[in-house]
Amino acid sequence: MSVVIILAAIILFFNHWPAQAAHYAGELIGYMLLQVEECGEAWYVYPVNGQRYYLGRPADAFKIMKSLSLGVKHDFLAKTEIFPARLSGLILLDVEKNGEAYYIYPLDLKKYYLGRPADAWRLMGKLGIGITNAGLVNIPIGEVGELDQEPKLSGKILIDKVPFTAQAPYGNWQDQRLEDGCEEATALMAISCARGEELSREKANNIILKLSDYLQDKYHEYRDISPADAISWIYNDYFNYDKAALVKNITIDNIISELARGNLVVTPMNGQIMHNPYYTQPGPVRHMVLIRGYDPGTKEFITNDPGTKNGELYRYDAKVLYNAIRDYPTGYHELIKKIEKNMIVVWK
Repeated sequence: MSVVIILAAIILFFNHWPAQAAHYAGELIGYMLLQVEECGEAWYVYPVNGQRYYLGRPADAFKIMKSLSLGVKHDFLAKTEIFPARLSGLILLDVEKNGEAYYIYPLDLKKYYLGRPADAWRLMGKLGIGITNAGLVNIPIGEVGELDQEPKLSGKILIDKVPFTAQAPYGNWQDQRLEDGCEEATALMAISCARGEELSREKANNIILKLSDYLQDKYHEYRDISPADAISWIYNDYFNYDKAALVKNITIDNIISELARGNLVVTPMNGQIMHNPYYTQPGPVRHMVLIRGYDPGTKEFITNDPGTKNGELYRYDAKVLYNAIRDYPTGYHELIKKIEKNMIVVWK
């Protein structure tokens, strides 16, 4: 049985996972989805562009295999157990043997062979994710024929009209609300941009203080706010803004892709390894920055970093910034048990 037919069978019969809605495609990047409210239509969310591709018939699966797979060498496939995060959700083809196909499952980054019936049956109940119509509608549909027309990153990306504020606009770092106001400041900058609002120093200072007091009164914490809670408490609740989502297990390319779509990115950081000379050393252990651009010539991210008055359009080496990304729990200096590279995406 051909690997194409096996792949089609796998996709069509995944049915052991509960239905789940996705407000934003980024959470389902690289997954195989089964449309549980229709006739079992199956989709693949392509990691490169976040669009979904129909996999309901063998002919469709063949197009996906041919156009969306990535050719790799045999030794790499044979000797690798846990694959790099940049390959999460991709279909890899062994170009040095018989074109065997492997799916890199995003949850564990392991390879799953798609070439034999026994493997297909084993994968049916393990890797598919059911999704409702409401969840699926937010993920744009891609066409295989359009892939050759994907825009190439040929120049600098810079989202303009993003107002800047330091988290202590007047330099009053002694106020604990401002000292720990990076989550509030990044959200304020992102939402002000999305709404086309100007942001004076006085306005920013007042909002950050009021927001911190609001968080303390309602949620009993204003200091270290996790990205997930920042979306719920700050973006959704305080600002009444719902066009923000948490995307997990990101790569550098994921950040660049969001910027190329015109979306702002906010990342939780370990500020002590960001090498910013303007920080009070050794730097903040828990911090957030807003990313608004990327320069492929210098391989630098362009940020609005609220941790310093010099943070507007501040550039970080892409690898330095990525290495410093580290999610953290809500609560004052709570223990960070593991490194998770997540981001908040904000769109208009």
